[in-house]
Amino acid sequence: MSEQSKAVRREKRNSYIKKRKLPIRVLSLTVLISVVGLAGLLYISYSMDRIARVYNGVVKNDYANLEYMDSISQNFYRQQALVFQYMDNFDDNDKKNNLKINAKNIETALFDEVKEFGDNVIGTVYESSYHTIFSGLNGYFSNVNYIFEFGDVNDYSTAEFYMQNMLLESIEEVNDAVDLFNTLIKDDVNKTQQEMTNHLEVSRIISIVIIVLLTIFTFIGLAWSISASREIAYKDPLTGIDNMDKFQKDMDRYIKKGRITEYICVCSNIKDFTIVNQQLGSAVGDMALRNFANTVTQRLQKDERIARVGGDKFIMLIRNEHIDEFVKFVDRVSITVDYHNEAHIIQLETRCGLCRIKEGYDAGTIVDDVHLALSQTKLKAVDNIWFEENMLEQAYDRKTLLAEYQSAIKHKEFVVYYQPKVNIFNNTLCGSEALVRWWRDDKIVPPFKFIPVLEEEGRVTELDFYVFEQVCCDIRTWLDNGIKPVRVSSNFSKLHLRNPGFAEHVLEIVDRYNIDSEYLEIELTESSGYEDFDAFTEFVDKMRSRGIHISIDDFGTGYSSLSLLKKLDVDVIKIDKSFIDGIAIGDEMNESLVKNIIYMIKDLNRHVICEGVESMQQAEFLKKQNCHMVQGYLFDKPLPHDEYEERLKSPVYKNVVE
Repeated sequence: MSEQSKAVRREKRNSYIKKRKLPIRVLSLTVLISVVGLAGLLYISYSMDRIARVYNGVVKNDYANLEYMDSISQNFYRQQALVFQYMDNFDDNDKKNNLKINAKNIETALFDEVKEFGDNVIGTVYESSYHTIFSGLNGYFSNVNYIFEFGDVNDYSTAEFYMQNMLLESIEEVNDAVDLFNTLIKDDVNKTQQEMTNHLEVSRIISIVIIVLLTIFTFIGLAWSISASREIAYKDPLTGIDNMDKFQKDMDRYIKKGRITEYICVCSNIKDFTIVNQQLGSAVGDMALRNFANTVTQRLQKDERIARVGGDKFIMLIRNEHIDEFVKFVDRVSITVDYHNEAHIIQLETRCGLCRIKEGYDAGTIVDDVHLALSQTKLKAVDNIWFEENMLEQAYDRKTLLAEYQSAIKHKEFVVYYQPKVNIFNNTLCGSEALVRWWRDDKIVPPFKFIPVLEEEGRVTELDFYVFEQVCCDIRTWLDNGIKPVRVSSNFSKLHLRNPGFAEHVLEIVDRYNIDSEYLEIELTESSGYEDFDAFTEFVDKMRSRGIHISIDDFGTGYSSLSLLKKLDVDVIKIDKSFIDGIAIGDEMNESLVKNIIYMIKDLNRHVICEGVESMQQAEFLKKQNCHMVQGYLFDKPLPHDEYEERLKSPVYKNVVE
């Protein structure tokens, strides 16, 4: 081949190479971009999956540990209750033995649960909490065993010593360990969320770099990764709906747009949801929560929001015009769950706290207010309640009062006053009602400030027995000093009817002070009878068998007054002050009503007393109706012990009613 031909061929080859060089570079760059983009996409995918698995693993494990702790706490409280009942029934050996057996059974179950909990947390950051709880429980049950040992030989004082000086300290130690564990769980979740956020930020930056430097293909991968990261960061892992972070971001967005006042914030929880978990299992309970969330979500309008707060609690933003329909719907929600491979329909009922949102509210304030409203539903035994500003002050006052209550009992800051009852036909003292007053910081706290709170918290029962025992002590002292007492009525909350040992506790105090039954009267509200009729009648029968009188307070303010009069074997009916206020002021219908109520009570062979008598006209009217007993400021306000003692010595009221 000639040199020319070789040169031509060389030129053609170089030309070909030159023509192909750019496409090859482009192809190579494209392949490189694709490889890098795919690698970036794979990295992001792997990172998101790892983050999701780690986060879900931590959350799942934390929820499992919380379930263990909840079960341990419940059994621990049940065991404590049995020990306290054991001390309350110290003189009843049969009941003590039964309580002891039940307590031992719970002790065994509790240690089995603690062992399972320990197996789950050994080698984790929670191991020290487990050892602390285990150690605390060992100390607690050691003290319980001492109590039972001394209880077996009826050594009450030593058992009481261990109860007051050792057992309560052990209980506090275990409770502190449980609180520390819950704090660790919270910190762990927060740490995991922070780590997850950090990982997501790194992934986001890498994705942006890939987008800028490489290709649209990488941009698509980045968009997918951002979407996935948001799903992880802002979705509740159990139900798939928004979590609180997302909910508050949405509220902030509505606040910035000036639209937040178009919505009502609703916080709800499912009534008695623990029963679903206990009866059907936690897996079915989780399914129920998911289905509940999905069902409620489907009823939301486009711009309304729902998020899971935690447990069985949810929070929603609902448009003002949609609120009535929504609350009615969420009051009772039907869902379907799979139980033993069969579909079951269950009804979930809710309580709702609602908050009208005003201009200037921030997201944190809205959430706090609606949570406070929800907490009031249980306290006030209602399904739905609207937030009001005074709830904040009430919540603070309630917290302060409850914190000081136990100390007040211990230091005897509660004192008993006696309000006389008078026979208006001879103007003579014929009885009295024991009323409690709280001396705090050299001032009297009005009963309406603390009695309702203690009633709602279930702690008024201790105060009732405190007052009753003081009454018995005072009567015993008067008798020993030669002062003739009159019958004293003591008020007891309807909450006592839940305690099967209520009557026995009353009689134990009566016997301890050796008080004749003619001096005692137990006063219960009218509502006690129709809220727990069987328990009420059983208690009345036990009191009547010992000759202790029973009276019904606040008659006429309930719903079943007339039927109760026929069924309840009580001695005295007290007509509420609201009826007496209408006497002698020209309210003829009210006077006629009072007249007929008195006639009806007397016709049923019951005694009647009218409270709140404050004028001569009222007393004269009642005298004409043959009502002998009255109570009110016309004769006396509630008297402290010493003044009342003087009244016992001079029982005749002079120049009050002619």
